[in-house]
Amino acid sequence: TGGDAEGTILANIETVIGSAFNDVLSSGPYTVIPTVRLEGGAGDDIYNINLGLTPYIIEQAGGGNDEVRVSVINASGTVLAANVERLTYVGTGAFTGYGNDSDNIITGGSGSDTLYGGAGADQLIGGSGNDTLYGGAGADQFIGGVGYDIASYLDSQEAMTFNLKTSVYSGTAAGDTYTGIEVIRGSNFNDVFYGGSSSMMEDGAGGVDLVTYEQSDSGVTIDLTNGTDIGEAAGHTYANIEFFQGSNFNDTLSGSGLKEIFIGGAGADVIDGRAGFDSAFYITSTTGVSINLQTQTNQGGDAEGDVLLNIEHVLGSHFNDVLVGNTGVNYLEGGLGNDVIDGGDGDDFLYGGLTSWIEPFKVDSSANGPQADILYGGGGNDTIVTAASDEGTQAYGEAGSDTITVIHGMADGGEGNDLLTGRGVGFSLSGGQGDDRLILQTGGFANGGEGDDIYTIDTPKLVTIQDNGISGGDKLILSYIGSSELLADRIGDDLYLHRSSFTPGQTPQEGVRLKDWYAGYDTIEQIQTADMQLVSLSGIKGFADDLFA
Repeated sequence: TGGDAEGTILANIETVIGSAFNDVLSSGPYTVIPTVRLEGGAGDDIYNINLGLTPYIIEQAGGGNDEVRVSVINASGTVLAANVERLTYVGTGAFTGYGNDSDNIITGGSGSDTLYGGAGADQLIGGSGNDTLYGGAGADQFIGGVGYDIASYLDSQEAMTFNLKTSVYSGTAAGDTYTGIEVIRGSNFNDVFYGGSSSMMEDGAGGVDLVTYEQSDSGVTIDLTNGTDIGEAAGHTYANIEFFQGSNFNDTLSGSGLKEIFIGGAGADVIDGRAGFDSAFYITSTTGVSINLQTQTNQGGDAEGDVLLNIEHVLGSHFNDVLVGNTGVNYLEGGLGNDVIDGGDGDDFLYGGLTSWIEPFKVDSSANGPQADILYGGGGNDTIVTAASDEGTQAYGEAGSDTITVIHGMADGGEGNDLLTGRGVGFSLSGGQGDDRLILQTGGFANGGEGDDIYTIDTPKLVTIQDNGISGGDKLILSYIGSSELLADRIGDDLYLHRSSFTPGQTPQEGVRLKDWYAGYDTIEQIQTADMQLVSLSGIKGFADDLFA
C-alpha cells in the first residue's frame, strides 16, 4: 500500500526495494522462496517479519532510523541487520534478539526474552516477563520493565567493578545505566560490587568475587541466612559471591551453611560464620592484628573489638600478627609479615605465608622479603607449612604426630611420629622423640633424635645428617645413588656417602655427610639405595679403609 505500491500484488518476487521515504516492508506468508531480499533505501523504514523464513535485509549507512519488527520466534534468534537501529519483538513467546555494531534499541515482548546489544551504545528494553539483557561493549541502558530482569555480563572478557553507590562502573560495564533491573550478574572473572542504597541482587557468576560496603556511611548488617540486612546492605541479596566486606564502622556479618569469607574492616565487628567452613580475613588492616579464637580477645588494627564466632579460618594482615586457635580444627594463615601462630588443641593447619587466593585484592608478596615466623602446633596432629621465603622461621610441632614443611627455616617435630620436609637450602629438621620421617630436598640439615627414624635424601646435592638417637632402628634412603655406585669416605670425624670421586683435600658436593659419625654419632643402621637395595656400611667401597683412618 501507499505511493507507487498502492494496489500492487507481489508473487514469486525475491527482492523488494523501497523508496527514499519512510517505507514499511513485510515478509510472508511464504515458505517456498529460500531467500527474500528487502531494501528499504533512504527514510525511516520498518521491516515486519511475520511468518515463514527470515528475509535478507539491506540498509545503507545513514539511511534513516530503521526498525525490524518480529512477531515469530526463530530458534537460533534474530540478528539485526547492519545499519538497522531498532529491533522490536511484538510476539508473546520467549524471544532472543541480537543487535549489531550500531547504537541499537532492542525491545522484548511479553515473554522471558534474551537480548544482546552488541558493540554500540545500546538501549535494551525487556518489556514484561523475566528477561536477561546483555549490553556488550559501549555505554548501554538496561531497562528491565515488568518482571524479574537480569543485566548480565557473562559475555565479558574482563573483570569489572560495579559501584552501586556512585553509579560508576568499569570494564564492559563502563557508562551503563540500570532501570527496573533486579539482578546484576558479573563476568567469569574477579568482579567487585560496591553496595549502595538500591535493592538488587549481586550475582558474581564465575571468578572470585567481592561485595564490599567499605564506602558505606554507617555500619551494615549482612545475614546470609535470614536476609535481615540493615544499612546500605538492606534489600540486597547475593549469589556466587566469595568475599563479603563490611564498612569502616561496627558491622554484623553472618553466614549461611556454605563457605564464606568475611572481611570486617575497621570497627568492632561481629562475624558469625554459622555452619560451613568460614573465614575471617584481615588483609585490609593497615597494622598487625592479634586474634585469639579461644579467649575472643582480638586486638590491633581492624581486629580491635571484633568477635569471631564459628570461624574456622583466619588470615592475618600484611604486617606482624599473632594468631591463636581454639580446641577445634583451625586454619591459621599469617600472610605477610613476621607472625606468631599457635594452633592450640585440635588438629590444626598453620601457614606462615600467604596461601589463600585473595583476588580481587592485590598484594606483591615478592616485596615482602624473608619472613621470620614462629609457628606452634600445640596439641593434636598438626600440619605446618612455612612461607616461601622463610629464612628465620621456626616451626614447632609440639605434641602429636605433626607434618611440617619448611623451605629454608627450622622444623622441630617435638613429640610424636612426625613427617618433616625441607625443600630449600639451609633448612634444619629436628625430629625429636618418636619414629619420625625426615625428607631432605635441595640441601639442608637433619637430626631425627630419639626413635626409629627414616631419612629420605631426595636430592643429588649434599645434605648433612647428625643422628644422636640410640634406638637402633634408623634408616637412610638414598633416592639418587644406586648400590653399585655408592662410595664412602672419611673426612675428619665425618662420613660421606656419595657416588662421584672428588679432589683430595676437598669434600664431595653431592650425597650425604654423616656429621661426627666417627665421634659417636654412628646410629644409622640401614641404608637403602635408589635401586631398592639394602646395603651395609661394610659393603660400601671405601668404608673399610676409613675405619682406622
